Amino acid sequence: MSVPLDKQKILLQDGKSKQSVPALDPRWMEEVQFVGYQAPPIDLSDKGQYEEWLERLKFIEDDLHWLLQLPHGRFWCQAIFDESLHRCIDSYLRYAPRSYETVAKLPSSAKKSHDEVHRLVFLTCMRMSTYKESKEHHITPSVFGEILYENFLYDIPKLLDLCVLYGQGNQPLLARMIENIFTQQPKYNDDLAGIVGTLSEVFDNIMAKCGIHPDPGSQTPQKLGDQGNIVSLVTMATGEFNDIILYLSDIGMTLTSFLNVYPPACMAFHGGEFLVKLPAFYGAVVPEVFATLKQKEQDISTKKALKQKLTQAKTNLLEVFKTVVYHCCIQPLLEKRAISSDYIEDYLHIMSGILNDRRFLADYEGIHSFQGDIDILLQAGGDIDETRIQYIKEAVNLAFATFGKRKAPKGAMNRGGRKSPDGSPSPLEGGASGVGTLASCRVSDLVPADAYQVEDYDSSAVGACATLVTGVELESLITSVKDLLPELGEGFIELCLEELGYDMERVINSMLEDRLPASLRDLDRQLPRKQRAATPPSLVHERKNIYDFDEFDVFHRDDVDTRKIRRGKADKSESVVIGDQSELRDIKDAISKDYGIVVDVVEDDGRGHLGSPRVAGVNNEGYARDMYEDEYDDTYDTNVVGADDADSADELTTIRPFTVPRVLGGGQSRDSPRPSYEESEESEEEDPGKKRDLFLQDPAELRERAAERAHTKANRNKQGQGGGQRSEGKSQGSGQGGKTYDVKGGPKGQGQSQEVLRNRRWKTQHKGDHRKALADKKRRV
Repeated sequence: MSVPLDKQKILLQDGKSKQSVPALDPRWMEEVQFVGYQAPPIDLSDKGQYEEWLERLKFIEDDLHWLLQLPHGRFWCQAIFDESLHRCIDSYLRYAPRSYETVAKLPSSAKKSHDEVHRLVFLTCMRMSTYKESKEHHITPSVFGEILYENFLYDIPKLLDLCVLYGQGNQPLLARMIENIFTQQPKYNDDLAGIVGTLSEVFDNIMAKCGIHPDPGSQTPQKLGDQGNIVSLVTMATGEFNDIILYLSDIGMTLTSFLNVYPPACMAFHGGEFLVKLPAFYGAVVPEVFATLKQKEQDISTKKALKQKLTQAKTNLLEVFKTVVYHCCIQPLLEKRAISSDYIEDYLHIMSGILNDRRFLADYEGIHSFQGDIDILLQAGGDIDETRIQYIKEAVNLAFATFGKRKAPKGAMNRGGRKSPDGSPSPLEGGASGVGTLASCRVSDLVPADAYQVEDYDSSAVGACATLVTGVELESLITSVKDLLPELGEGFIELCLEELGYDMERVINSMLEDRLPASLRDLDRQLPRKQRAATPPSLVHERKNIYDFDEFDVFHRDDVDTRKIRRGKADKSESVVIGDQSELRDIKDAISKDYGIVVDVVEDDGRGHLGSPRVAGVNNEGYARDMYEDEYDDTYDTNVVGADDADSADELTTIRPFTVPRVLGGGQSRDSPRPSYEESEESEEEDPGKKRDLFLQDPAELRERAAERAHTKANRNKQGQGGGQRSEGKSQGSGQGGKTYDVKGGPKGQGQSQEVLRNRRWKTQHKGDHRKALADKKRRV
């Protein structure tokens, strides 16, 4: 078996003397000066600064390439004894952009170089955490652990930075690397416990920096300090305030990444007071920072980025608490380890210690379900104190009802959607009801009391509960609050109710605890109530239509007869068989009055025979005269009769006799003079005693007249033709001496003669002349 590197000796001969030197010795180290890393410049327009940064990046890339190509012994000599290498690796881990940040503003070439340095640093750290590269090249594990610890190759801050930088894309490799480090050197566990204590001090320093003291109800003791030099978040400088937000985001992301990569570290965070300190710090700092960020006057883009960072910090801090509790209490129950009752008791002890931090509980319940943990505890078996669990559950529900906010569930309520923390869609038992409830949905279950502090209030998530409370319900709420706090004005109470979602309990609690929103703190508490403007009518009542209040107006009537509503067109005539004459008369009158359409009614004579059809609502003998017909002939309506005549008194009093139009079968009276008809072709006199049918003529006579007209027209054309005039390609008749112009030509596909083509062109050019001449003739006639 090969000798480990820590036990190897190298024979060094200096002249006549020989000396045995260990393989791990400073004299084998190359004199190479590694340069430190610097963050990318903010202003890329500064060419000098940008070129300097690129040159530094190139030096680091070349040196790390050279280092990784060294053999096993030479590499470890350089890694152990080269202080410049330690500073280079440490500077990169401290100042390199984190995984949640971006270097997209860099040009593509610079970004490529930066990514290469990022990869080389990770490979260097991986090689430095491996004590066995092969069977021939390895180090004794115990000696390897001492080398790492004594030469500060790794420490807890470096491991935290490694998790933040490489935790997302290289989590399996990073987990094996950190596990190997903690396995070979147990002293790192003690350092991790010290880091947990340092985090508690960091939380206290941040609270002192913000001028925030712990909640009096919290179990965390207050730190004594100089009360005269308190600086609040509102009066703090903008740059310093932004640094606090970035610091919170960095702490949350670092802890979350480290615990996700190396879950055994959760035991160190579980052992101390970290799980009690974190909720108290969260409830005291995060809501106040949110509220102050809204009041700060900054650029919109900067404010949006800071809000995103603060939301990220809030989520990560909740995730840290959840991860520690899960790996220390819940996961052992799922793996069915021995003594499950100890883990159950540990979980209940942790939750009982943070019940006073209601803001933290509300946000924790909004993201991670406490009911899910309770279900796991009940399924694990063992001795469980039901009373204690119920007490914790009620405290969590109360905290969520007061400060919590959950996103609106997707889908119907009966498909798993939740509106209250206990999982039921109905309001919480023992909570506010009646005046504090709108319909069946509690506003306090949807809108947090400090929504103005925790995060932006989304009124769309409330849904139907966002309705404005007015009338008797608002009067009842104001009276209830004024009975308990008579010194308050009704106007101030109304503003408080409107700001806090018309929840009477929340208004009273906020007044008693002096925790009103920032928008209400400076108002006059004796403000009288103002008269509200009358509620404008709805659009339905403002509409004006010609069909208002008719029998089919559904907006003003509730008794619309749907039997009279048809789909499509109704038939103009229907046959109805009715035996009773009284019913027949009623139906005829109704149809004639309401609809004015013709309905064929067949009367039954009582013997099973149907009489002749009759028309309802008209006189059947003269229905053709009195009934309105849609196809009325309006031939004579345009003639103005007697408009230009001088009317005498006798003529004005004389009623002109009615004349039935000729197309309807009417005729002239015998006394009236018969008009004369003149025709160009013929003129004939008719016997006065003979009845003449002016509507239908004898077809034989019509054919004879047509033949005469054709003959006359042919003679006229014959006389008017010239010798060289064409007749549009038609034959003028062989018997009449006319010339024939052939436009038909030979069979298709065999070609045509020049004369046929010429005749066709002439016909095409002059084919409209005859039509135009006939049209002019018709207009003249």
